[in-house]
Amino acid sequence: MRHGARLGACVALVAFLLAACSSAGPAGPSPGYTGYDWQVVTIRHDGTARSIPARLQVVLQFSTDGHFGANDSVNFRSGTYRATAAGFTVDGMGTTLAGYAGHDPAVLLAIKAIGSFNDGVHATANQTGDRLVVGIASYTLSCQRRGRHSDPRAPAGTGSTARGEARLRIK
Repeated sequence: MRHGARLGACVALVAFLLAACSSAGPAGPSPGYTGYDWQVVTIRHDGTARSIPARLQVVLQFSTDGHFGANDSVNFRSGTYRATAAGFTVDGMGTTLAGYAGHDPAVLLAIKAIGSFNDGVHATANQTGDRLVVGIASYTLSCQRRGRHSDPRAPAGTGSTARGEARLRIK
């Protein structure tokens, strides 16, 4: 093989490896919660558990291509996730910026719990059938499988969610 051909093959191999390493998809085998939306039904914090009414639509979303979404009933946080041995790690998180002036304790708790999903944060995940328990910071979210995740992603580079809302990147 000539020197130029070897160099070209090496460059192609390095490019392929770099692309594979930067993939947004879950690492290793996909966990059972991948590809589903999970309705948060209870949040535990400081030894107290609070039921989260279904009407609030507090949901965690795990797409098969590695995108993660979390709705706290007021704002939507999104980014990517990578499966780990005990759960997942989120990165590239952004959020919508709606305000909440209410006093509903379930909404306030959901905002704080979902707000824990920041860049580089690791969450534990334990799935049993249609139930998923996620531990993030000092919160434990008990979830019920709601169905397959099918929310279309916003076009790349638009800075918006699939619903057309503005999104702020969190650092």
